[in-house]
Amino acid sequence: MSHIRSTQRGGITLWATVAVVVILAAILIFHFFSRMQPAEVRSFQELVNRVEKINTQISEREQQISGLVSRYNESHPDNEIDTTGMSAMGLTEEQARLLANRVAQEKDLSYRGLLQEVIDVTGELDKLRTELGEVKSRLRPPIVAQKGDTHIGVCLKFLTEDIGLNEEDALKLIEKEAMVPELLPGFEVWNYYGEGVFGTFVTQGEARITPNELARATKRKIDAERQTLIQERNQKQSEVDDLESRKNELQQQIRSLEEERAAMLDQVTAMASTNDSLAQELNSLKYHIGTFRDLERSGAIRKPAFGKWNTGDIDAVDHTGSLDLRSSTRIVINASSLGLDKVDKILVFPRYFKEDGDYHVELSSDRKSATLVLEKPTKFNLSRLVIAVG
Repeated sequence: MSHIRSTQRGGITLWATVAVVVILAAILIFHFFSRMQPAEVRSFQELVNRVEKINTQISEREQQISGLVSRYNESHPDNEIDTTGMSAMGLTEEQARLLANRVAQEKDLSYRGLLQEVIDVTGELDKLRTELGEVKSRLRPPIVAQKGDTHIGVCLKFLTEDIGLNEEDALKLIEKEAMVPELLPGFEVWNYYGEGVFGTFVTQGEARITPNELARATKRKIDAERQTLIQERNQKQSEVDDLESRKNELQQQIRSLEEERAAMLDQVTAMASTNDSLAQELNSLKYHIGTFRDLERSGAIRKPAFGKWNTGDIDAVDHTGSLDLRSSTRIVINASSLGLDKVDKILVFPRYFKEDGDYHVELSSDRKSATLVLEKPTKFNLSRLVIAVG
């Protein structure tokens, strides 16, 4: 039983695979045929290409004839060939007869061959013009592009006005065709329509260049403009990079200047502080206050057996007191801080500072304190004083 079920499943899988393959093949075949050009359009394009080729050949033959006649006329200034109407219409019967007579009369073999070549090329030109007329008779007359025309616009006008399609259907047909990006005045637009099939082709016509040459020139112009834009972009980027580099340099310089400014401010602050310290030191005095007994014991002052107190070793004591003479000229002395009940007498050492001349003493009413007032503060600048209290 399981074998039968397995066989049935295998058969179903096989048919499913075949169905998928058939569907894919159908899609590919449809895609292939949908990509094929209708025979009418291919034939139309072949005829238009033939017109373009014949026009090119005619132009080449006309230039060839013009060159040959010019060479002959340069060597025969008194007997030139009249080229009026020759390049545009070919040789008239009269021109052909006269040219044939010249060939017969020309004695110089090289020039005779030159004239015969003119006749031969003119014959080729006539054949080409005849063939061109036959080919053109099998095509609709081309639309000669005017200034401002576009390929899409010309085709849309043809399909809506000449064929009678509505604009929507016309645009659907146009979208299937390759449009020439730009039409020059003189370009010839060849259009074909039959049984829902539309074709269009552009040839040089009377324009100075072919559509392909225009496309190449346009591409070169676009490439040149693109290259110019790339160069301008690179130049701008280089300028931006230079500016960015300059910006970084300036920022670094600014940082350096700020650091220098900060350092200078620190120096100024330090110098100001130093100046203040120096100014304070220059305008200050140091002093030590003590009792006569303590100062005598330390050796800072001396008293002989008979006589007045004299200055001893001023530096024998620490001068812990300081007075900035710019802001104050008064030193307050408290008796209690010295272990005294009251202040009776004050002397300033060294003794060359004179009482009631350089300074004077103000005693409080209870004599618990006294104030030493400096009358000539500048005289005391940088001094080291010992103030004896008794």
